[in-house]
Amino acid sequence: MSDKILQIHDTLRQKTIFNLIENTSTLGDSNPFREGKIPLMCDFCRDHHFPSDVAYESGNRSLFFRSSNNMIKAKGVGIPIGFTRPFFDDGCIYSYKLLNDPGMCHKSIFWGFMEEEEFLSECYGAKKAEELGQRVKLLGYTSFNIFTMALKDRPELFAATRGVEKGQRFENILKKSSKEIGYSVFYSLPSDIRVQEILFTFIFPQVTELIDKNEIKDYTSWLGESCGTLLNQYHRSGSMHGTWLGEKTVYGFLDIHSNSYTGNYVVDEEGITMCDFDLAKPIGEEKFKEIEKWSLIHMENPLHYAGSLNPSDSLKLGIARKNPFREELAEIFRRSVEKGYTKKHISIDKTWIIKMLEDVARSKSLLWKLYELPLDVGTRIDYIDHVISSKKIDKNRLNEILNS
Repeated sequence: MSDKILQIHDTLRQKTIFNLIENTSTLGDSNPFREGKIPLMCDFCRDHHFPSDVAYESGNRSLFFRSSNNMIKAKGVGIPIGFTRPFFDDGCIYSYKLLNDPGMCHKSIFWGFMEEEEFLSECYGAKKAEELGQRVKLLGYTSFNIFTMALKDRPELFAATRGVEKGQRFENILKKSSKEIGYSVFYSLPSDIRVQEILFTFIFPQVTELIDKNEIKDYTSWLGESCGTLLNQYHRSGSMHGTWLGEKTVYGFLDIHSNSYTGNYVVDEEGITMCDFDLAKPIGEEKFKEIEKWSLIHMENPLHYAGSLNPSDSLKLGIARKNPFREELAEIFRRSVEKGYTKKHISIDKTWIIKMLEDVARSKSLLWKLYELPLDVGTRIDYIDHVISSKKIDKNRLNEILNS
């Protein structure tokens, strides 16, 4: 990992504090932590003396940090902040079990950690990516006793914990908990800069005052081709990044959940790598390959207004502002994914890749200040579109931000 990539992480990513607890792990010599310890983001029920450190947040339950010359992702290690944090006490985890989580294909999940099914998928998918020559290396995992309080879904979790004093939250889990086994997975990645957050930068009307239009088009094309090429390689190996197809919704649309979207592809100066494999598995039906390619192009893609497949809907509802350049980029990305999926992607100048990453990181930071967006807005395309459409940008303020 270069210093430039680390500096870009400093610009883009929030940091959080975690603790190191003693645990029997299967990381062996590859353990990037102190011997016999693993990272954890939890509350504690009593005074403790566990050492702490700082890492980048990576999603809702993962950490990303530098260890020697490698960057390590620790997935399923708790929740960084808030009133839904799990607890650690006397060597055990106390958390919640959501029985119907839409983000995990309406399956049950451990809040902040991994159940056995997604743990096995994560290991399978990371190993497969490594076998294909992607810059992913599975380091190992850890398991622990986890006592969970069963709740239906996230709204019920928030209702049960919001405004409740910490000690009482712990007591509530104790009263209604069942004992199971939870997991965390650790692997190295070259970066945690997501293709999705790059595309977020390109949806602001002012981005063309920060980065040349043609370079944005070329970079969008390269991103699409690279992602399409990787997905095709994964499919040809007999594996799926992870897609679940449910029943039709009340609106008549198919309920599709997929790991194959731009938030699960990371970028550094060398190129692009897949990540997050908690739904990965061997290909069952051939139709899922086409669904995964469709998901990569459309699902949670910021280039589409409010993440919608029908731009007119978001425009009519007034939650997005028409932007012809953004629509052009969405079409460029679509064609590029299709192109990369059908033929091998051609490598390009690495100095240009890192230059564009630096330009994007600086531009995103400036645009976030310009629109006064909170740092923790995450991937809320609808919210960001609403802010863009409703906020009037004063020209003097724009010049002030751009010259800062």
